Amino acid sequence: MWRGRRLSEWIDEFLEQAYSELMRPSWDAIEKCLEPLVNIEDREDEIVVTVDLPYVEDKNDISIDIAEDSLEIRAEIKKAIRWERWGTVQKRIWFKSFRKFIKLPSKVDPEKSRATFRRGILEISLPKVRRRFTIKIQ
Repeated sequence: MWRGRRLSEWIDEFLEQAYSELMRPSWDAIEKCLEPLVNIEDREDEIVVTVDLPYVEDKNDISIDIAEDSLEIRAEIKKAIRWERWGTVQKRIWFKSFRKFIKLPSKVDPEKSRATFRRGILEISLPKVRRRFTIKIQ
């Protein structure tokens, strides 16, 4: 019975987190930024984060801040993306940048991380922290 209760708590927590992610808007109208599409691949030795940054022209328009357990990506768009909707409610907004904060699934070594940017795709390789200890046998 204890296991079933723990599993149901895990499922409830997972569903609550998934719901909050899906219902959260993927843009910030005040700062005029979009949240890019992201894929996080948790490999044995590293975490690979792939980010879709359309309309970002140069790697110098991207900034990446890495901590042991998180990652923040910001990128400037040279040509603003415009969204308009006409109907009973008129809306018009321009987006000028991308921004994404990611909580990483494991601790990483920020100093050994590397990134590449090609044709609108940013790929970041984050080596996992591996702690090894040698102990004396007494």
